[in-house]
Parts: sequence; C-alpha cells; structure tokens
Amino acid sequence: MPPARPPRRSVQLCRALGLGVAALLAAGACGGGEEAPANSAAAPGSAAPPRLGAVPVLSGTARLVFPLDAYDGRPSDQPLLERAQDELAVRCMARYGFTYVPPERNARAPRPANARVFGVVDPREAAVYGYRDPGAAAGDRRAPVGVELSEEGRLTLYGERVDPAEMPMSQEEAEREGGSGRKAGGRAVPVGGCNRESFLKLYAPTADSVDIMFVFNLKARAKAQSEADARVVRNDAEWAACMKAAGYEDAADPMRAVQQLGLQDDPSGPAAIAAAKADVACKQKVNLVGVRYTVQSAYQKRLVAEHAATLELAGKQQEDRLKRAAALTR
Repeated sequence: MPPARPPRRSVQLCRALGLGVAALLAAGACGGGEEAPANSAAAPGSAAPPRLGAVPVLSGTARLVFPLDAYDGRPSDQPLLERAQDELAVRCMARYGFTYVPPERNARAPRPANARVFGVVDPREAAVYGYRDPGAAAGDRRAPVGVELSEEGRLTLYGERVDPAEMPMSQEEAEREGGSGRKAGGRAVPVGGCNRESFLKLYAPTADSVDIMFVFNLKARAKAQSEADARVVRNDAEWAACMKAAGYEDAADPMRAVQQLGLQDDPSGPAAIAAAKADVACKQKVNLVGVRYTVQSAYQKRLVAEHAATLELAGKQQEDRLKRAAALTR
C-alpha cells in the first residue's frame, strides 16, 4: 500500500522547519520508572497512554535525540539547502531577464535542534542569559546588495497575491498548470513567483513529495499528547510547587514561565536571571527533562509506527534533496 499523503495545504515556506540532530543520547543514572496501567499496551492510534519503563534522570537537552529526529533534517544541512534555494531563485529570475542577488544570510553555527525543547535547563545559561536563548539568531538575512529590483522584478520574485487554494503544491503540478496570468519577458510567471518555484523545486518537485511540515506536525502532535499525559501533568505540578516555594507563585506551566512571570519584555534582565535560576533548579529537582523526554519519546514511537511508510519516503526524499542541493551549489 502506498504511503498516505498529508492533506493538501498551502505551505509558503522558504526553508525547512522542525530540524533534527544526529547526536547520541547522553542519559544519566536511571531512577525508578513509572508504568502506565496494564491495559495501556494498546495498538498504535489508541488513546491509552504508552508504557514507559524506567525514566532516566536527565538535566540537559542539547544531546537529546527523539524517535522522529531520524526522519528530520540536520541543522548542519540547513546552510546548504538555503544556498540551493537561493540559486534556484536566481536561475528563475534570469529566465525572465532579471539579475537577482539574494540577500546575504547571516553566518551562524548550527545549534542542536533540541537544545531548548524544554526551555532553559542549563544553570550556567540561566545565570548569564536568564530566559534568553544564546543560540537564537538575530536575523536570517542581511540587507540585499547588488541590483535593485524594479516593480516588475519584485512581482516576478514574489508573485501576485492569490487564494492559497490556488497555489500549486508541487513543481510537477505548477508545470502542468502553466503558471500565472502575469507575464514577464514573454513568459508566464510562476504562481507565487520565483520564490515559490525555488521552494517547490527543492522541497516538492513531484506530486508524491511529502510535505516538509509532516515530521514537524507529528512532533507537535506527540508534544501535545505528552503534555496531556497524567505523568507529565503530575510532574509539572511538582515543578510548580517547587517554584512556589522559591517565591514564584504564578509559575504553573514550565513551558510558559516567561509569560506567566511577566518577563517576556526583558528575558535576560536581573529578574529573569533570578527566575530562570530557580526554574532550572526546580526542573532538576523533579527530573522534568527525564520525565518529559521519556513520555514524549513514547508518543513519538507510536506515531513512527503509525506512519512508517510516509516517514520512510520522507527520509529518502531528504537524501535526494541534499544531493540536488549539493549539485546546485558546486
């Protein structure tokens, strides 16, 4: 049976999301495990919580690897894919007679994809940066240099506004439909412009291309399922009690502490640093990383089993994408 395709959506992205890491799990000593009820060993897709086994004691997240990471892109591959998409946009614009110089991308060291999966967890980072992520990029692009595009050039690059339902979902579909009603240099401009074409050629060249958001969406589903799991809810309550004892009565959700404590406007100020230090200490006290990682991984494993065929195809297409990107940027 062929893998199920994700539903048709208008994904207007210029780069892949939900990046994974190829790192080994560094687990600490294992504490006592929690078992789900005996009837929870249900078939994939069941609403029953999955069994866990022993829950490892973990404090860091940078080296964590989740089951779905194996089907995701690596952060170290992202610069190559970005350069390839820029090159495709340059070639597309050249077909219409425009010289296009992509804005220069900021150089940034690849950061482990799961470094902040459970918020701030490193006591050293908390003491220096508070809740601010030191690995967050200031911006992906610098100001463009080179030839300024005319109004017609900008419309060719970005396309005219259209109903999302009219956007082609693959390059194969775009070529079959023949482009938009707008012309430049005697040729029909792609629906969504050259930016859309560069995205489709790299991420969705054929009708059977798996949506690049597919793995990301599965991860989001596993995260939501795990956060509703009684074992995580109980662990969150233990964290909240610890924070209350430290003087932070409004901190009820470890994933929303910044907002609940009103620190979003100054996430690295003195108040944020003090709260982040207490936050990390409480996470370590209740083994929040170990519990959340174990529960979330269990839900991801279930989704991997449910969507094995589509995930296998997604992994193969990612390999092919990297080969195309390397050929484009030689």
